[in-house]
Amino acid sequence: MPARNILYYLSNQHNLIVKLMIFSISVGLIVYFLPKEGRFRFEFSQGKVWKHEEFRAPFSFAIQKSEEELLQETQQVERNARKYFRFENLVFEEKNRDLRSDLDSFLLGINGNDQQAASLKNVTKSKILERIPKLIETFYDQGIIQNLVDKPEASELLIEQRSNVLSEKSHSDYFSKPQVLNLIALEIYGSPDWKDQEFKLFFERFITPNVFYDDARTAVSIRQAITAISSTRGMVADGDIIITKGEMITPEKFRILSSLKNEYQAQLGAQHVSREWIIIGQLAIVTLLLGMLLLFLILLRKDLFEDSIKLSLLFSLVIVAVGFSSLIMNLNVVSVYALPFCILPIIIRAFFDTRLALFAHILTILLVAFLVPNPFEFVIIQVIGGMASIFSIVNLRKRSRLFFTITILLSVYVACYCGITLFIEGNSQAIRLQQIGWLAMSASLTLFSYPLIYLLEKVFGFTSDVSLLELSDTNNPLLRELALKAPGTFQHSLQVANLAEAAISKIGGNTLLVRTGALYHDIGKMGLARYFIENQNTGVNPHDELGFDESARLIISHVKQGLQIGRKYNLPDKVLDFIRTHHGTSRVQYFYRSFLKSYPNADIDESAFRYPGPIPFSRETAVVMMADAVEATSRSLKNVTSEKIDELVENIINQQIADNQFINADVTFKDVTAIKKIFKRMLMNIYHVRLEYPK
Repeated sequence: MPARNILYYLSNQHNLIVKLMIFSISVGLIVYFLPKEGRFRFEFSQGKVWKHEEFRAPFSFAIQKSEEELLQETQQVERNARKYFRFENLVFEEKNRDLRSDLDSFLLGINGNDQQAASLKNVTKSKILERIPKLIETFYDQGIIQNLVDKPEASELLIEQRSNVLSEKSHSDYFSKPQVLNLIALEIYGSPDWKDQEFKLFFERFITPNVFYDDARTAVSIRQAITAISSTRGMVADGDIIITKGEMITPEKFRILSSLKNEYQAQLGAQHVSREWIIIGQLAIVTLLLGMLLLFLILLRKDLFEDSIKLSLLFSLVIVAVGFSSLIMNLNVVSVYALPFCILPIIIRAFFDTRLALFAHILTILLVAFLVPNPFEFVIIQVIGGMASIFSIVNLRKRSRLFFTITILLSVYVACYCGITLFIEGNSQAIRLQQIGWLAMSASLTLFSYPLIYLLEKVFGFTSDVSLLELSDTNNPLLRELALKAPGTFQHSLQVANLAEAAISKIGGNTLLVRTGALYHDIGKMGLARYFIENQNTGVNPHDELGFDESARLIISHVKQGLQIGRKYNLPDKVLDFIRTHHGTSRVQYFYRSFLKSYPNADIDESAFRYPGPIPFSRETAVVMMADAVEATSRSLKNVTSEKIDELVENIINQQIADNQFINADVTFKDVTAIKKIFKRMLMNIYHVRLEYPK
């Protein structure tokens, strides 16, 4: 029997079951996105004091070199790496082919020139023909090295490749072209100076390098040497004291702690930490955080908690934010700081309210912090940025407002990042332009919140300020039709909108929603325009031919007609609420009293003279109800004075309060007093009433 009772109870709790499913699915998806390896639990910064207890190495690990150390070693390898040179045999063969014949012809020409012959008086032609080609062949055999702008130093070793054989050489083992020419001159003249430039030019044709720098092979060798560079230096044994409480974190200590953190996350997280316990911990944290969001909704936004579609949107936004962050961290293409996290609070602010936007944003950032490095810095930057975006985008009535918000957001991002960096590092050199670039990208991508709001409106059927702004345009087809078919009602709606907007602005509320709702609250009168006095301009009243109860029925029907027209034109539920509630459950007083006066002894069905309701359930709908009744009644005043307006406003609103029309609305007596003052002042301006000066 108890089991049947439980099943019966659950079968009648569909809404609760749906909410539990939304919550459970959200928890499961977020836990799925979180990393499943262990994380180093300590946060530390170079130059700061170690505030934890004495810390010993939990296992043996190698000390990793810093980026600066690796860069220095890489540069040193590039400087000291052996350069590869290629010996080309064909060079001498090409030059030697014509050397002897050309030299013989050249010497014959010299014999005819007395001056040149005199310069060679100590050298015979046969001696030159015999020695010089052999000498040049010797130079080529040893190697004439290519002249490089960035050639190695003379003492630097190099690798020569000759006939696929590698051998270690020194730069001094080779000749350069100038050296070869000087040695030829020494052989001919007995000194390294050329006495005949024409003779020198002749030999220059046959002297060319045959040892060439091998750029490709040298590059491969350097890459191999760089790859062989060890990324670690030294070891820390298991149990060794790494740092004690109160000790300054020096660059060396920072390097050791960083090495331990990297080793822990790379190896221990995957090998020695229980994955099951990690998942249990993540489930606990995520359940608590999302549970706080549910509790917030139950206590402060119960209407939102009761709406499963709105609840689905809210949790979906959180899941998408965490999911995209996980994807970016796994891809490692761009920084997680480039993600536009402030889109989430802007969207929530557009559909719901500021408090929920801020609470949901903080909760989401706390969840994403489990994914990112330096979570403290990330949380501070994103929370402050979210606050700035929420408070700067009061509404989305103008697209320029979004650009203003992005400018504010970027300024806050940069200021916050620079402040944290200076605070932690104590050095302006630590500020990285790349990080500022990522934050600028995040602020720029926030522009996509505008089309996303439009998309979510269509998918979930919500209403944002953008849609309300479009609906409040008097050129809207439905409002144009109202102005054409019921011009008096249209003018009445405009005045109600002005009164209600001024009142809600004073007591606090959504002014754009109030104005839009007021403009559409009486659209049901279009089909029955002639039965409403504001549209009667011929002096003929069709109610004269009807019974009082029939007239009341026609008047009351404009609420139902308005809802039908609103649904036909796809008006949002927020706007339809004003049509439903603008008369609440009040009576059609004129026809009710007329019936009592004409039939004092008749049994009267009071429900036939009452609107079906519901009564207003928000301060916006309550204000429109007040404004509607006050504006409509004020049209019946004759010889309007400030006393009559004061009395009219007091009587109508007090009667609505006495009739319990506002018991479900968040309106205080202080609000009602402020609303009355606004209505009185505006009605006196409308009817051009002047205050009487005291005598």
